[in-house]
Amino acid sequence: MRQASDIESFFDRAAADYREAHGSARRLLHYRLELIRSMMRFRPDDRVLELGCGPGNHLLPLASCFASALGTDLSAAMVEVGRQRCHEQGLDGKVDFAARNAETLEGVESASFDAAFCVGAFEHMVDKAAVLRSVARVLRPGGRFGCLTPNGEWPWYRRIAPRLGLATTRLSTDHFVGEVEVRTLLREAGFTDATFGHWTFVPRGDMPAPWGLAMTTLDAMGRIARVGRWRGGLMFHAVLPRGR
Repeated sequence: MRQASDIESFFDRAAADYREAHGSARRLLHYRLELIRSMMRFRPDDRVLELGCGPGNHLLPLASCFASALGTDLSAAMVEVGRQRCHEQGLDGKVDFAARNAETLEGVESASFDAAFCVGAFEHMVDKAAVLRSVARVLRPGGRFGCLTPNGEWPWYRRIAPRLGLATTRLSTDHFVGEVEVRTLLREAGFTDATFGHWTFVPRGDMPAPWGLAMTTLDAMGRIARVGRWRGGLMFHAVLPRGR
């Protein structure tokens, strides 16, 4: 059974020693931050929301890009680590953190954000349609939403790992989406102007080493040949109509 409590307990346990599992933490974080900046094009007066913020690995380094932000995560332990890091970096009053379920964003005011993003968390969320409806609720007209997530159409997830009998998920809630599914979810939540791309994501920490090398090579080939289904990561961006 897919339960949100699995997410909460898993990340509560991981909060005190949360670390990158798939390669060089510094290099991969820098790469993701550049992708977020390019995709979201933050404005100096933006109020920003991050879903599944964890300990603030992305939100805090991006703080100079916008006016203020709220990071939400289902794990209260992750939120507490984020708050501590925020205080240590002198960002109190500009960045805040709150334990919230992304499916409801309970207590988050409607039409109160200009932009929202999610990195490496959408795949864990149980009811993705509800998540996107909640994001649409809290964004202002014209608000933008961007996401980096594993590519559900990648051969590792679709064919190779299942045939080898290897697990591709850590949590009961994990579900990797593809572009077709995301387009439908975004449209039903009221988003328009959806754009899609791919990014390099190879979960080497969850693969036998030879397969990690093979899938890294496939992702690189997909980047060079511009074959999206060979890429390990899916990225998308959409906008709420101004005349809602």
